Amino acid sequence: MGERIVVKVNGRGYGRRPKVGVALSGGGVRGAAHIGVLRVLAENNIPVDMIAGTSAGAVIATLYACGYQARELESMAATLKAGELIDLKLTVGELFKQGVKWLFGNRARFWSVLPGGIVKGDKIERYLAGLVQRKTFKDTRIPLAVTAVDAISGDTVFFVSPREGWREILNARYFTAAPLSEAVRASISVPGIFSPKKYRGLLLVDGAVKNNLPTDILHHMGAEVIIAVDLGYSGQPNEDLRTVSEIVLQCIDIMNREVTLLKGVRYADIVIRPEVFDIGFKQNGYMAQCIARGAKAAWELIGEIGRLTKG
Repeated sequence: MGERIVVKVNGRGYGRRPKVGVALSGGGVRGAAHIGVLRVLAENNIPVDMIAGTSAGAVIATLYACGYQARELESMAATLKAGELIDLKLTVGELFKQGVKWLFGNRARFWSVLPGGIVKGDKIERYLAGLVQRKTFKDTRIPLAVTAVDAISGDTVFFVSPREGWREILNARYFTAAPLSEAVRASISVPGIFSPKKYRGLLLVDGAVKNNLPTDILHHMGAEVIIAVDLGYSGQPNEDLRTVSEIVLQCIDIMNREVTLLKGVRYADIVIRPEVFDIGFKQNGYMAQCIARGAKAAWELIGEIGRLTKG
C-alpha cells in the first residue's frame, strides 16, 4: 500500500480533504463582490461545504446555500433594481408632522416618536421569500449560518442549519427551523436605517453589530479550513459624509472594523479583501464593478486557497 497522504492546515493534519467553510461579511451595496469570489472558487473547483453570512453577506450566502450558482447570482445582480425594494417608513409628510409637534409641543419627545428605522423592510423580505421559495434552514443544500443581534438582550443570534456534533458559542441564541427570508431580513437590519425584525420576542438588528465576519460559527459547525471574505471598512478616509445615513453607516463601519480585527479573523485560514470601498451605489454599473473586484481579489489568492483546500 502507498503512503497515507496527510493534508496539514495550521499545523493540524487530516488524512482526507478538509471541510471548507466560507464566511461572507457585511458590506452594504458592495456585497455583490461576494459573487465574484464565489465565481472564482467555483471555476477553480474549490469546494464549499458550508457557508455563513452577515448582512449583505447573509443575502449571498443564503442564496448560494439554496443552490443558486455564482453565474446565476451575477445575472440577478445585473437586473436588480434596488430602489424598487425600498419601502420608506418615514415619509416627508410624516416628518413634517413630527416637526410641527416638536415646534409647538414637548421638544424632548421628538426623537421618541420617530420610527425604529427609515425603511420598513417588508418588500425586501417578500422578494427574498420568492427567491428561496419559503424554505427554512432545514432545507438548504449545504449547511448555512446567518447572524443577527438581539437589541434587547445584546445576545448574538445564529440562524443555523441543524447539524449534529457541533459546539455552541457562549452568550448566543440559536434557531434551526426559521424561514430563510426572515433570518436574512433580521441580519440586514442596519440600526436607524431598517426597522428591527421582530422574531419570537426578540428585536433583531444587523448581525454586523457584533459579528461582521462570522468565522466563529463556521469553526463551531466543524469547518476545518475557513475562507473569509471581508468587505468591511479598512481605514480609508471618507470625506464625502453629508447625510445622517452616511454618517451613521460610516460610524457602524468603523465599529465593525474593530470587531473584525479582534475576533473575525481569529478562525480564518485565509482572508480575501476586495478593494471596493471607493465604489458608490450611485455609480453606473456599481454591482458589476464590485463583482469584478471580488473576482480579482480571489484570483490573487487562488494558489494559496487551492493548497489549503485540496486533499
